[in-house]
Amino acid sequence: AKKAEKKEGEEEETKEERDIDSVEDVADVGGGVPLFKDFGFEDWALLQLRYELFLLQAAYKKDVDDPDRPGVTEAHFGFYYNRYYRKNFSPKSYGVDTNQDLAKLVKDSIAWEGDVLTSPLTCEPTDTSFFVKATETHRRERQRRLDAGDETSRLKIAPDAMKKAGSGSGGKGGGSGAKGGKKGGGKGWKKW
Repeated sequence: AKKAEKKEGEEEETKEERDIDSVEDVADVGGGVPLFKDFGFEDWALLQLRYELFLLQAAYKKDVDDPDRPGVTEAHFGFYYNRYYRKNFSPKSYGVDTNQDLAKLVKDSIAWEGDVLTSPLTCEPTDTSFFVKATETHRRERQRRLDAGDETSRLKIAPDAMKKAGSGSGGKGGGSGAKGGKKGGGKGWKKW
């Protein structure tokens, strides 16, 4: 009987995973319900992290276009993250200590090969549905583990993980300025 129960559970799990892979529109999986309907703060933070790190490595490769510089190195990761997103980066915001540990949270999207940020993905940067599906898969797996009593799968993501560009200390830009917050309203700008 236990074997039959296990097979039934495995089939249900496989069907659930297949459902995610077969979704064509993540904003409507049926009846107007989005795939991300059960996302919590942690899931949105991981979705943002997946996409930002994927875009960072893709943009760097495109911008540099040099085979001798295959990607962002770990030593320069903070600099380039700040350069591209205008916000400071801290793995501690995601409850981990190192960039290597951070990559393990989103290993389906990025990885460190040696000390270079890479991605196993071949999708276009505009294909955001992959990242939503990966986040939902991770959420379901994490929820299964929590339901089974595995507290180590609980994420410890700080609210500052979702800060907007320019909201980090020390970064350039993003401020609203001293003249009413309108871009171009300062000294030297003509009003048309």
